Amino acid sequence: MDGMQRMEQELAAGIAKISARGVQVWYGQNHALRDVDVEILDRSVTAFIGPSGCGKSTFLRCLNRMNDTVASARVGGKILLDGEDIYDPRVDPVQLRAKVGMVFQKPNPFPKSIYDNVAYGPRIHGMTRNKAELDEIVETSLRKAALWNEVKDRLDAPGTGLSGGQQQRLCIARAVATAPEVLLMDEPCSALDPIATAQVEELIDDLRASFSVVIVTHSMQQAARVSQKTAFFHLGNLVEYGETAQIFTNPKDPRTESYITGRIG
Repeated sequence: MDGMQRMEQELAAGIAKISARGVQVWYGQNHALRDVDVEILDRSVTAFIGPSGCGKSTFLRCLNRMNDTVASARVGGKILLDGEDIYDPRVDPVQLRAKVGMVFQKPNPFPKSIYDNVAYGPRIHGMTRNKAELDEIVETSLRKAALWNEVKDRLDAPGTGLSGGQQQRLCIARAVATAPEVLLMDEPCSALDPIATAQVEELIDDLRASFSVVIVTHSMQQAARVSQKTAFFHLGNLVEYGETAQIFTNPKDPRTESYITGRIG
């Protein structure tokens, strides 16, 4: 059975949340990503690892059409979310990004109150009928992001006044407030200190009970700690994808082994 048939079977069995087939990305003349085939499971954490410039963030941004915002970018192939092609012309990217939330490398709270940061998405998507319902979403989202107890008495304070780790958890609360099904994280801990990093990692482990989480990380230790599946990218190719423990202890491709043992990177 070839990879495509297996992918179709897994999709039919409801295992794959996201299924990518033959995904290519060009930035102008630069062929940044080549023939990526991968299926990403629901209620699990998938880590993308690899050297800088290998294509892992480029692929992550394909999953919620963030590359649409780059004028020179062109995406080929198919990406299915629950069997639906997200690049179908009828798909509204704004609605897609409510379903596929994103947390960036640098915490980027809006210059608004803590409350309004979290309420922003539900408001623009018309998810609530009244203030009580909005209050409930804000509280639930802050609880999911393990931030409620730290901020519940100062929801009117600016989000930008929080510490770096708290700001990143606020951005996670903001992302989960639109009730997404998938949460993308692009190196979410690279700007944080070790204590804040440990808090966010613990949070990622909690979030997989509700979401499919995909994390790009430059830290192999982090990938090993938080993920169940790992994809190794190198020079625009998806070299290897499998169970995290297998990728780190018994990689099939010599390039993966070279990266993990520090010979390339």
